[in-house]
Amino acid sequence: MVSPTSPPRNSFNAFARHIYNPLGFSKAYNFVLWFIFAGTLLGFSLARLMYLNFDGIFCNRDRTGANSAAPGECYYYQFDKNKIGIMLHLATILPASMLVIFQFLPVIRHKWMLVHRLNGYLVLLLFIPSLAGVLMIARHAFGGGLDIQVAVGALAIMSLGSFILAYVNIKKLQIEQHRAWMLRGWFYAPSIITVRIIMIITARIISNDSYFVAKPCAVLDFIHQTEEATMELYPACAAFYNGTNLGQQALVHATMKGGIPSEIGAALNISFGMAMWLALAMHAIGVEVYLHLTPRETERLRKVSYQRQLEAGMRHPGYAGLTAERLGDAYCAPKKGSVDIGRESQDDRAHGRVV
Repeated sequence: MVSPTSPPRNSFNAFARHIYNPLGFSKAYNFVLWFIFAGTLLGFSLARLMYLNFDGIFCNRDRTGANSAAPGECYYYQFDKNKIGIMLHLATILPASMLVIFQFLPVIRHKWMLVHRLNGYLVLLLFIPSLAGVLMIARHAFGGGLDIQVAVGALAIMSLGSFILAYVNIKKLQIEQHRAWMLRGWFYAPSIITVRIIMIITARIISNDSYFVAKPCAVLDFIHQTEEATMELYPACAAFYNGTNLGQQALVHATMKGGIPSEIGAALNISFGMAMWLALAMHAIGVEVYLHLTPRETERLRKVSYQRQLEAGMRHPGYAGLTAERLGDAYCAPKKGSVDIGRESQDDRAHGRVV
C-alpha cells in the first residue's frame, strides 16, 4: 500500500485514496487512466469469450443469416487455414488481454515481482500466436483489401516490435525503457477496440451516401442462403449459379439501412480499413503524449536502472539498455572528471558515445 506524502485536497480525494493507494497508485490520474483503459480492455475481452464457442455462437447463423461475425465473414472460416487462424487468434488474444491488466498494477510490481515476471512471459507467449492467427485471416477479414492487409501488418510490426524492445531493455535492467515500450505495445494492440467504434460510426454515416462494394457471389449466396433470395437482390450472380463463372462478383450497396445483411456487411467492410489506420494513429499519438507528460516517472526509473545496473556490475551503468545516449547524440550532463564543455568529455568516451 502506498503511503500519501501530502494531505488530501478534499473529502473526495481522501475517499479516493482508500481505493487506489492499496492498489499501489500514488496519483489519482494514474488510477483513473488504468481503470478506464484496463477496464475497457477487460470488458471487451469478457464480452467476446463466448466466441470461443466458434460454431455454436460466432458462426451460428439463424434463419435471417445474422451471426456474431460480420455478415459473410464466416464464409471464409469454412476453410481450414482461415478457421485455424481465427480460432488461434481468439483462443490466445482473449486470455492475454485479460491477464495484461495485472501487469500495470503497481502493487503487483512492488510486492510480487515474480508474479509480474511470470505473468509478463505468459502474456507475451499468448500474444505471439495471436498475431500469427491475425496474419492468417488478414486476406479476408472485413473484405481483406490491401488497405486492411497493410494496416494489420503495421499493427503487428508495431506491437510485436515494441514488446521485443521492452524485453531487451528489461534484460539489460533498463527499466524506464522497458516501461515506455510496454506502454507503447499495449496502446497499439487494443486499438482494435477503437476500430470497432469508428467503423460502426462510419458505416452509419456513409449509409446516407452511395458507396458500393464488389462481393463474390459465393459470399452473397452464403449470406442469403438461397439462390432465389440472392438472385432477387443481385441478378449479376446468374453466371455464378449457372456455372459459367464461379468467381462472379456483384456490386453491393454499402448501407446499414434496410436491414439487408449483405449491405450491412458491405458498409462494415468499406469502413474497416479507414478505421484501422485512424485508430492506430490515435493510439500511437496518445501513448507518446502520456510518456511526455510523465517525465518524473521516467527519471525516477532511470535512477533505479542505474542503481541496479551498478549492483549487477554492468559496464556502463545507466546506459546498458537501448537508451538514446547510447544510440544517438542525446545530451547527457557532464560528470566529475569530464573536460570543458565544447570538447569531447571523458564520460562520453567511457560510454562509447564519441566516435
